[in-house]
Amino acid sequence: MGCDTDSYRKNYEFFNSIDVYLKYDDLTEINGTNEISGLKYDFINKFNEKKFVDLKKLCNRFVYLVDALRKRNEGATFNAHYDFDYLNYWLNARIHEIEPESICKKQFFQNLRAESNEILKYSELSSGIYDIQAEDLDNLNTLYNLYKSFKELNKSINLNNPQENTYMEYAKNCINGYQELKKKCTRNEAKFCNILTNFKIKYDAIDLCKYTFEGKTRKKLPSLESDPNKAAEVCEDSATDTDGPSSHDRKGYSESDEGSFDIDTQSITIGSVATIGMSIIFVMLYKFTSIGQFLRSQMNKNERVWENFDEKINHFSHPSEYEHFNSENKIYNIAYNS
Repeated sequence: MGCDTDSYRKNYEFFNSIDVYLKYDDLTEINGTNEISGLKYDFINKFNEKKFVDLKKLCNRFVYLVDALRKRNEGATFNAHYDFDYLNYWLNARIHEIEPESICKKQFFQNLRAESNEILKYSELSSGIYDIQAEDLDNLNTLYNLYKSFKELNKSINLNNPQENTYMEYAKNCINGYQELKKKCTRNEAKFCNILTNFKIKYDAIDLCKYTFEGKTRKKLPSLESDPNKAAEVCEDSATDTDGPSSHDRKGYSESDEGSFDIDTQSITIGSVATIGMSIIFVMLYKFTSIGQFLRSQMNKNERVWENFDEKINHFSHPSEYEHFNSENKIYNIAYNS
């Protein structure tokens, strides 16, 4: 007996928040491996005993994903139909990977929900899970993988040392997926085609010619309409960057090095002002206070000593003249000795 399949009635709505769902998909693969407390896995044998281990892992990840999506809104509720739309796709796609023919997704979910207290309490989720027709599921998979490749493309070109063969491979995957799906936009699939158009806008917004990759010739990101096997074109007025830092390095330089330069300048300025200030204070104390009188009375014992000391004080209070005098002497001595 075949499954009671439906056409994809949600109109691809969850792709409006695809970046969020890709993030939770990654978290599920990492964190959704633990067994669920209280969940009885025996029901899996009714569907496929040979794939028990894989289906058990799927159950753990699905329960984790349901809980994670709910908790992201501080435990309040799910995000309208978007979450159910995504959860339905996720469950259909993962079961299809394990057993594409014999397992009805809605029936599997109903059995899982009956054995899991974590899912049983979300009664509204039941109406959102159904079997997606094979052709619709295939389109969803291609579109989903298209956005995954785009995410990796963005990540790879923003690394400190981007590898051209890596990000160009992701670009090639985007081109292949886009061209495959665009052929299907000739039918009456307005919502589907809108999602694909939105993807093209995001892809075209990446201008690799604005990036500077150290030691590499700048190349254009291939067009989604181009031959995926064609070599990437070199940017106009492109040159191989061998010395300068990458765009990320230059940003870091302008923000951090400029700040350190300001700190050094401030330190030098403060030190100079302090030295001059102390010199002025010392001269004033000597000239106009009782301390100065005491010093002069001691100095009067030897008039010559006093005159020399006074002369030094005058030179100290006019450092520029003193330095100018020394520089002239040095020039004179050099000329004389030569």
